[in-house]
Amino acid sequence: MSMRPVAAAVLAAVLTAALALSSLAAAPAQAAPPAGKGAGAVEAPPTLRASAILPKSMLTAPNCRVDETVRNDGYLNTYTLHTPQGDLKVLSTALLGQRLQECAAIVAMDKVEPAGQFGDAVKEKGKNTVKGAVNLVTRPLATVGSALSGVGKMFQRAEESLVESKASKYEDNPAAAALGYSRSKRDIAKHFGVDPYSTNPFVKERLDRLAGADFAGSLLATGASAAVPGAVGVGVSVAGTSKWLTDMDVALPPADLRRMNRGKLAAMGVPADLAEAFIDNTDLSPVHQTLLVNALAAMSRTANREAFIAFCLSTDSEDLALFRERMALMFASYDSRKEHLVRFERVGRFVAGRTQSGRLVLCFPLDMLVWTQSTANLVQRLQDSLPGRNAAKAEFWIGGGITPLAAKSLAALGIEAHPDAAAFLLGMAR
Repeated sequence: MSMRPVAAAVLAAVLTAALALSSLAAAPAQAAPPAGKGAGAVEAPPTLRASAILPKSMLTAPNCRVDETVRNDGYLNTYTLHTPQGDLKVLSTALLGQRLQECAAIVAMDKVEPAGQFGDAVKEKGKNTVKGAVNLVTRPLATVGSALSGVGKMFQRAEESLVESKASKYEDNPAAAALGYSRSKRDIAKHFGVDPYSTNPFVKERLDRLAGADFAGSLLATGASAAVPGAVGVGVSVAGTSKWLTDMDVALPPADLRRMNRGKLAAMGVPADLAEAFIDNTDLSPVHQTLLVNALAAMSRTANREAFIAFCLSTDSEDLALFRERMALMFASYDSRKEHLVRFERVGRFVAGRTQSGRLVLCFPLDMLVWTQSTANLVQRLQDSLPGRNAAKAEFWIGGGITPLAAKSLAALGIEAHPDAAAFLLGMAR
């Protein structure tokens, strides 16, 4: 699918950041006492510099900048984003990309008058004008076709309400939904190219304000557009995610998304009780669930996809939700672009894909893998278990970079490492 110039620029910036992480000279390893069979030198998670690991285009955005000090916990980076409204803690480079785009959207939203009319600056049209979301496709899902009457949709949504699925913690309360307030927020979010379920408090505040002013009604009635400086849709902040958003419309009611996800899970052969537990996980937003389910649905020839759904049941935070969403996208891309994954298998607390050649593939959407003591022990145990799993070899596909010690240690254990996998699996086709 073709991408607009601005979207392509942001995607390139994210991929550049991933490559920068892999080539970074890691902080000197801090030796620790060996623990466990085969354990050797280990290292402490490093403190990084934003200017050294991010492209210049990701250091600032309209009215915000990334702090120079970046903490790594051995897996993900934690950034501090300075904004006029206050500082934001951002866990992962993927989420940072989304937050930077939200900064640009906030600038545009702040130019909108409470009465729902655009100021002169917002009325101006140009190459950066956003009509709807740049990367959130406006067509509805095929299963909610335009041929379905309003009454038909009402009955479908009534059926979903009788199932009594739990609303995620990212959604509004039932009263807000009943009054049409939630629908207005989704329409506004779609217009400005942000995730309606974003946990950014400054975005949520503005969506609430505009929805309360009935901005969505005026917006849809006039067809007006708002200039979002340097911004694109939420999807491209995570390399390649935008292509999966072509099958969803974030303005759809959560009940519709849950109903469609439930149907797709049933078609995959996921047991009803397992599917319901997944749908009821309140730490997975409707967008997280839909992107994840769509990725698995694309793997139509892969058996035991319920193993991945079971793996997701323990999701209890936003960073884990995003991690598992991106993991599903990586597996789906591996299956279509690298080698067919015959089936999913649980490997301890993780899930792996088995290739036709008998390898176990583990996808980890990490910012940087550091060879800590816990990582060393985990990988050693995994390697020891391979004979019992009848696996020829294990492969680690890591979204970002790995430290030199991690690369050396994985090679010594016979684990085939593929750093910067986001560029291949989640990036634009090469």
